[in-house]
Amino acid sequence: MSRIKVFGAYSAYAVLFAIVFVVMLSALTAAVICIPFGLFLGLVGGVILLFDTSFILTELAPEIMLFGGLFSACFSAFLGFASVKIGLLAALLFDKVRRYCDRVRGW
Repeated sequence: MSRIKVFGAYSAYAVLFAIVFVVMLSALTAAVICIPFGLFLGLVGGVILLFDTSFILTELAPEIMLFGGLFSACFSAFLGFASVKIGLLAALLFDKVRRYCDRVRGW
């Protein structure tokens, strides 16, 4: 019976690890892509506002470009940090699962 419990605990953790891996990969990919793009969009929005050339370069309002770009960069950085925190919590959970399995086995 203890082998089934140990196998079940490790299998549940493996499924959780796969889910956390996918979440971390997608959030970190979004952070890598969106942080530079958001900063660039904010810079372009600031330049358009500064030189008042909104009618030439884009149909978007420069305020939307400026604050939207900075918001997307900050939110993407938050997602990156949150995904790293989720990964650390998954690592701590593995220690708990391993200790539980060691107790069940009687080691």
